[in-house]
Amino acid sequence: MEHQIPILRHNITIRDAIQTIERSGFPSGFLLDAEGCYRGELFEGDLRRLLVSGAADYDKISDFEPRHSLRLRSSDLGKPHVLHRLAEDMQLARAAFVPVLSDTGEIVDAFSSERAAGYKDASAILSEAPSYSKRVLVVGGAGYLGSILTRKLLKEGYSVRVLDNFIYGRKSLADIEEEKNLEIVQGDLRHIDTVTTATIDVDAVVLLAAIVGDPASRIRPSETIETNLLASQALATACKVQHINRFVYASTCSVYGANDSLLDETAALNPVSLYARTKISSEQIILGMGDKYFAPTILRMGTLYGLSPRMRFDLVVNTMTMKAFTDKEITVFGGNQWRPLLHVEDAADAFVASLKADIKLVGNQVFNVGSDEQNYQIDQIGQIVSETLGGVPIRRYEADRDVRDYRVTFKKIREYLSFTPKRTVEYAVKEIFHTLENKVINDPTRKIYYNHYFDSSEE
Repeated sequence: MEHQIPILRHNITIRDAIQTIERSGFPSGFLLDAEGCYRGELFEGDLRRLLVSGAADYDKISDFEPRHSLRLRSSDLGKPHVLHRLAEDMQLARAAFVPVLSDTGEIVDAFSSERAAGYKDASAILSEAPSYSKRVLVVGGAGYLGSILTRKLLKEGYSVRVLDNFIYGRKSLADIEEEKNLEIVQGDLRHIDTVTTATIDVDAVVLLAAIVGDPASRIRPSETIETNLLASQALATACKVQHINRFVYASTCSVYGANDSLLDETAALNPVSLYARTKISSEQIILGMGDKYFAPTILRMGTLYGLSPRMRFDLVVNTMTMKAFTDKEITVFGGNQWRPLLHVEDAADAFVASLKADIKLVGNQVFNVGSDEQNYQIDQIGQIVSETLGGVPIRRYEADRDVRDYRVTFKKIREYLSFTPKRTVEYAVKEIFHTLENKVINDPTRKIYYNHYFDSSEE
């Protein structure tokens, strides 16, 4: 068979049918009746809607009607008039595939909607043919990382639904908001009805939304617990109930806190902030929900840096570069603390790689995201920024209230996903400084560029 469409036996449960279709890479499967004869095409999204409508995941799929029962005899493959009529029927039924049956009724191949398009008027197909791309819900899709990830997913051919409360404004998505495969929903992750609605008809969920960073968490501790812990648990629960089995959670290497060793994913966690503690608790809850069906992936990212449509200047590389531009000097507090760094574009690439990977490989797994080469001490970061910009003076202070100090190994993600970051600190320093020089960002001191202000009024 050219297309290995999954075959669904009549006595399979909704839960197992969803898993079978999901792991096949196709949007649907062919349902057989008790006698083994073709009954119709069942879509993964339709099965999830059954669960939302009150069906139990252990119900047999034979209890439900497929969307259509179109089929094609192999002897009719060479008959244009038959194929033309079938193409029209497939369009009306929004059929992704129909089975090609032998004279004895055996499924020998699948006839795709793309192939059917050749037997209809091209303009009609372009304007009316359904899209079968996977739909990903990106919660926090307008943020520093989310606005980049949203663009990358669209470029990869996914349909994207963004859920965001736009606490830092809407401009980060302004240039793509009319994209046909993008849906933007304004809402708060902490509201159960918003979460339930946002997860309908999606195939995967990426959870980025959080109160991010130690300063922001200190200022709003209650909101941090509500968003980073309680709302994250509610979203994961909604996904598990609907068998949205691919769930990627954005965590942080800050969970390691202060540690002298080179740390992998099995290392003891030593949080030194509320932000890190809520991330650890969410990791534990979400992973505890995992089973062979619901298979979450946890990505612990290094400290991000680099340009973004929703820019931040409260991250170490970005701050130092901005200070080099505005103050003509770089300030370093302490200097001996270690940080693993990660360009925001590379972070987005890691999420795309996780979504594209076989779920058996990444499901129920934790990955550090970054590269061993970008474990730097704060003083080294200052030196890199200075040298990249031609020797900007560095002002050093001994004391530093930030006690985080950790080095991380990224061997696991390199081996599992062949993931290696491509961008460097030097590259980011040049792009940020160039952006400031050219007045693309007029005033980098505005509150909108700093998470702890929670202010979009200056957008």
